[in-house]
Amino acid sequence: MPKYLLVIGGPTASGKTALAIELSRQLSAPVLSADSRQFYRELRIGVARPTEEELTLAPHHFIADRSVAEPLSAGAFAREALALLEQLYREHDYAILVGGSGLYVRALTEGLDEFPPVSDEIKLEVEELFAHEGLAGLQSALAEADPDYYAEVDQRNPARLQRALAVCRASGRPYSSFRQAAAPVRPFIPVYVQLSWLREDLYARIDARVGRMMGEGLLEEARSALSFRDQPALQTVGYQELFDYLDGKTDLPTAVELIKRNSRRYAKRQLTWHRRDGYWKHVRAGDLRAAMAYLQLVREQGLTCTGEIHLAAKNKSSLRVSLVKDKNMMAHADLEVRATFALLTRFRTEGLDHLARAVLLHQALHLAERPVVYADTETVGQRDFLLSQGFRELPEPVEEAELVWEWRQASW
Repeated sequence: MPKYLLVIGGPTASGKTALAIELSRQLSAPVLSADSRQFYRELRIGVARPTEEELTLAPHHFIADRSVAEPLSAGAFAREALALLEQLYREHDYAILVGGSGLYVRALTEGLDEFPPVSDEIKLEVEELFAHEGLAGLQSALAEADPDYYAEVDQRNPARLQRALAVCRASGRPYSSFRQAAAPVRPFIPVYVQLSWLREDLYARIDARVGRMMGEGLLEEARSALSFRDQPALQTVGYQELFDYLDGKTDLPTAVELIKRNSRRYAKRQLTWHRRDGYWKHVRAGDLRAAMAYLQLVREQGLTCTGEIHLAAKNKSSLRVSLVKDKNMMAHADLEVRATFALLTRFRTEGLDHLARAVLLHQALHLAERPVVYADTETVGQRDFLLSQGFRELPEPVEEAELVWEWRQASW
């Protein structure tokens, strides 16, 4: 039987640990943490480490098993985790990886490209190019140094352009020559699940959690970790702001507000990363049934979700969510996403059973990240199915649509 790795992702404060524990108990599966700050014994409150009670409910690995003075790189984590999984899969068909750091998740599931070291002088040289010539200067330089990579990179992302150009200048070779031709073989099938929230609800959770952390002693934890402040794990949200307070650079209320603000900003970046990757199955926070349904779909039918978002105009974008098997698109849903709502414009599901249609529909609804989604069944069809999945009739048509799905009232 194939082995599966359920990868639980999502922004900070979204409830990843709780879902991982529920899945662990349902599947009798061990849990591995990919949160690059939860590895360290000295950090508990500020990294939202699982409580002793939670650790009793489900076996965890890579939790507080080393000192922050001994940082664990993404590559080293992947090697240790693969060796551990080889042992765990002798007794288990499933294991669960709880994401925190996308880099550590990718290192385990896909492997990392190995690049040569880049000197500080070259990094500064590339930074100065960006400062003096802007994005256009980076684009021109990389297009000349590595036209193959330039053709596929996000050309509006200065960080990626600078990284690639620095490697080219440090090595004298194209950046693309260091990239893997194919992903390494892994002894598992990854199944990616992301917890989904409306943005305003997530931000409220973040603010509340920061308040709880302060009440539990985060300031004292930061004070005790001052001697480790130069370690990567402590150059992060929650500690840096309190270090500034302890240095007398700000007052405590300001530091707490900065932790909340910076945590919200970090969550926003995490959401952007996951949306860009496209292969995460979005499920409502705590929805064990939806997560299990997606696992069943992958296991029994070999179908996985993908999503593509394209900016069409200001305050308007298009979203296509597909079910894919062996790189072939089997079905898809299209939505038009506007500032305050989304419109389901197409739902092509010929040949799919009820489970597959439900997974596809709910992936589209949650990936849109809008409080309401409208549907015109004259265009989309499948009226009875949509009604069975949480849509309801509107008293009056909106945007020529007669059905509406509401995030806060719907369920799987």
